[in-house]
Amino acid sequence: MKDILNLSATKAVGKAPKTTIIASESWVGDIPSDLSVLVRDLKIHACGPDEFITRDQLRDCELLILEIDADHRGTLERLSSIKRMRPDLAIMAAVKNADMQVMRTLMRHGVSDVVALPFDMEELTSEIINIGARLAESTKVPLAPSVSFVGALGRTGTTAIMVHLANALVARSEHPIRCCLIDLDLQSGHLAGHTNIDNTRSILGLLDAEERVDQDMVRNTATKSSIGIYVIPSPSEILPIEQVDTDQLLRIISLARAEFDLVFIDLPSVWTSWSLSVAAESDSTVLVVQQNLDHLRQAKRCVGLFREVGISAKKTKVVVNRATKGLFKSISLQDVADTVGCEVIAAIRKDRGELSQAIDEGMLVSSVSRRNVFAQDIDAIAAGFDKSFRGDGR
Repeated sequence: MKDILNLSATKAVGKAPKTTIIASESWVGDIPSDLSVLVRDLKIHACGPDEFITRDQLRDCELLILEIDADHRGTLERLSSIKRMRPDLAIMAAVKNADMQVMRTLMRHGVSDVVALPFDMEELTSEIINIGARLAESTKVPLAPSVSFVGALGRTGTTAIMVHLANALVARSEHPIRCCLIDLDLQSGHLAGHTNIDNTRSILGLLDAEERVDQDMVRNTATKSSIGIYVIPSPSEILPIEQVDTDQLLRIISLARAEFDLVFIDLPSVWTSWSLSVAAESDSTVLVVQQNLDHLRQAKRCVGLFREVGISAKKTKVVVNRATKGLFKSISLQDVADTVGCEVIAAIRKDRGELSQAIDEGMLVSSVSRRNVFAQDIDAIAAGFDKSFRGDGR
């Protein structure tokens, strides 16, 4: 199984490639610093058209945006030198007033991608992402890690755990990562409310798009919440779960995993063929239970179902929510692990009501109380997430 929390820049799988921009100071001086949030490992070199480019300047570069002036022979000679130095390097020409003659010249030098000077940030970002998508398809970049979350029974607090854990992981990452949450609880999902977003754009639009669905559509459907997490919510209307096309849904999730760096999926507690397929394709499944017999019986049935369809017990991690401890507690955490037959990676204590208040307001519980026990236990899960989610996969 993939190393779930190894989300360093070298293993991020968002569509923006490692990009280097080389152009005159007059062009690069206006590039905003926040471009690096979307373009990982962005490097900018202010160089005149006659300045030689070294191999070190292109180290680890996947996409080079290079100023080209067709009237200045030095820039074309520099382009030829770079092509000899890095024949495999994707190059996009930055050109002022490109015409057909300039385009023909560039194509003779093996360059077909062009961005206009002066830089327009929206156009530049779009072109970088488009080229990154093309590079990913040609080099078969691995998809982002995905984790499914499901409650053994309804109203287990699964969505709150997923939202808070996603936020904790993003906050802990050394590099900016883009995490996407997908609500597949199509009849009673509350992810939009938990993250305080509008669900006008939802998973339903992607399902209805059929063969037209692509990465741009997934990106445009995902809404960025106030906490920085991207959300694809369930629709406001109730969708018959038996009408979901499994292949279409798996394609949507694959596109999301290609677009984002980490994908969490909120599954319904009622199992269908498509939800089982989603769990089977996920790197791990978090099964949320409580310390009572009904939950344990249902959790054991879920794990048995997983086993029947080939989902390894090592892929299933149990989280006990609203946990209580003490000498007089009839069901211990060890009892949970022994009964379900899967590792219990965490027990989240029941708080004093701050979580419900935060959910009602579409906020994180840490915004209501920084010392909240739920928030503390989520942070502990995030800290041990990498270790807990290692395994041999399917």
